[in-house]
Amino acid sequence: MVTASQQKLIDEIGKLLHEEARVEAVWLAGSLGRGQGDIFSDVDLLVLVEDGTLAEVSSALVARFSTVVCAVHVNKLFGGRVLNVVTADWQRFDLSFIQREDLARHNGALLRSLFNKSGQTPPEEPEMPYRPAPEQLLKLVQEFIRVLGLAVVVVGREEYAVALSGIEHLRRMTFDLMMEENRVAPGRRGGALHRNSLLNAEQRAQLESLSPLVAERASVIEGHRAFAEVFLPRARRLAAEIGMVWPSDFEEATRRYLETKLQLRI
Repeated sequence: MVTASQQKLIDEIGKLLHEEARVEAVWLAGSLGRGQGDIFSDVDLLVLVEDGTLAEVSSALVARFSTVVCAVHVNKLFGGRVLNVVTADWQRFDLSFIQREDLARHNGALLRSLFNKSGQTPPEEPEMPYRPAPEQLLKLVQEFIRVLGLAVVVVGREEYAVALSGIEHLRRMTFDLMMEENRVAPGRRGGALHRNSLLNAEQRAQLESLSPLVAERASVIEGHRAFAEVFLPRARRLAAEIGMVWPSDFEEATRRYLETKLQLRI
C-alpha cells in the first residue's frame, strides 16, 4: 500500500529521473514495489542508465535534488551506484543505478515500472519455494557457536560493551535461523526495521521475552546463555529436518570451555 505522501515523493523523483536523458527506465522496488510496504517504508527506485554513464548520472541527479525535494542527507555508496537520501520532513528514498548488463540480476516480477524509454526490462521469474540448504545452515550454526565461545574472551578482558555487540550478533543469527525455519528466502527478509511480519507468534514471543542487557559481567553472561538456549535447540531440530550433520564436537568443546571458564552451563 503506497500512501499519498509516498506517491507524491515517487512522482517527484520519477519526474526528475524522466527528465535526465541518460536514464532509460525506472522501477519501484523494495517492499513498496512488491506491494508489501506500509506508512514507514522508504521509496526504493531501480534506475537503468545508459552504459558507461552511471557515475555521471548519479552525480548529476544529486546536484538537481533541490529542484524537487529538500534533501538534508545524501549518502553515496559504491561510488554513487546507490544513493540513500533523507528529506527535511524525514521521507527516505534510495536510488540504485544499474546498466543493461545488470538487468539479469533483478526479478521483474518484484518491480513496478514507472517509465521505460528503452524497452529493456529485467526478466520475470516466478518465485520458487525456499528450502533451507544444509551447507548454509551449517555455516550459521558454526558461526553462532564460535561467537558464543568468544564470551570467554570478552568477559575475561572485562570488555562488556564489546560483549553487548557480540550478543547482538547472536540475536541477528537467531533471527536468520527463524527465517530458515519459516522458509523465508534471504531476498525476502526485508530491512532491519521491518521484521515482525516475518516471525510467527511463538518466535516473536520468545525473542521479546528475553531480558534487556547492560554492560556488566552477570548481564553479559546471561545474554549469551539466553540466546544459546533459544538458538541451539531450534537449530538442532531444523538440522534434523533437512539432513544437516550437526557439528557435535565443536558444540561440546564450546560447552566445556564456557562451563570451565565462566561457569556458564548451556
